[in-house]
Amino acid sequence: MGRRLQAQIEALQAEFESRPKGLREHVGRVLVEAVDLAVRWDVSPQRAELAVWGHDLFRALAPREQLGLARDIGLPVAAQDEASPVMLHGPLAAVVLRERFAVKDDEVIAAVREHTTGAPEMPLLSKIILLADKVEKRKRTRTPIMAQVRRLARRDLDLALLCWADWKWLEERTREWSSYPAHWTARQRWVVEHHSEVGLPGRISDSAFEGEDAIAAATSA
Repeated sequence: MGRRLQAQIEALQAEFESRPKGLREHVGRVLVEAVDLAVRWDVSPQRAELAVWGHDLFRALAPREQLGLARDIGLPVAAQDEASPVMLHGPLAAVVLRERFAVKDDEVIAAVREHTTGAPEMPLLSKIILLADKVEKRKRTRTPIMAQVRRLARRDLDLALLCWADWKWLEERTREWSSYPAHWTARQRWVVEHHSEVGLPGRISDSAFEGEDAIAAATSA
């Protein structure tokens, strides 16, 4: 399996040679975060790397091209996708990864498909890729609150997802943007799970997390 995964990673890397430089750099920054979280949460770093290389495969396509490709491959296009075609780039990549790059790992496919909006039910890998995409270094610089979401993700992925979703909800209300239906559905589920206390357990002690040496404590645990 390791050889097959590496071959798939290399095929995607080759595909990215034709993508814009800024997008390639973004993927590199996401990879740093995803591998870090994968190690912390006992998920295969190689599977995380495959998902990272796949997640923005079609992010640079123009809106008209995203809509056209979605129709060509039989991906359903809803009214909200017509209004914001960029939301299709994850689902598009998920289909192409399975059909063109022979990726059979359902959790990798889900991570690619769900990395923009999330989903009510997400495997660990999906949570890792979504959060890594949101907290990579450039986005933390642009939106400093993402540094706190990143810090939370090292202790509780579910709480980090919910905090990111709450920030997103506030941004949408402040800027009078519409909430994408799939994301809103996922957020509602995350709220219920959080208040039901069925989220992931903490991976480091409260005292270590609250102290300045939280990251070092997590790394050495």
